[in-house]
Amino acid sequence: MRPELEEIQRLEEYLAGALPEEQQLDVAVRLLWDQELQRKLAGQKLAYKILRLFGRRKLRTELETIHVRLFG
Repeated sequence: MRPELEEIQRLEEYLAGALPEEQQLDVAVRLLWDQELQRKLAGQKLAYKILRLFGRRKLRTELETIHVRLFG
């Protein structure tokens, strides 16, 4: 796997708390001094937030459609 993709995957696992403890601590320490890694992590958090909001909006639209079909 390309190094960029491995880093993205590691940050995803870090956010999910899915890394082994040693790797979790390694990422936490790197975040203390690596501003570029901090920026990447912030970007991933923002992306997840946008995806959650989009999912909620889509679900709300689907529920409204169902409501209209059932109750006119």
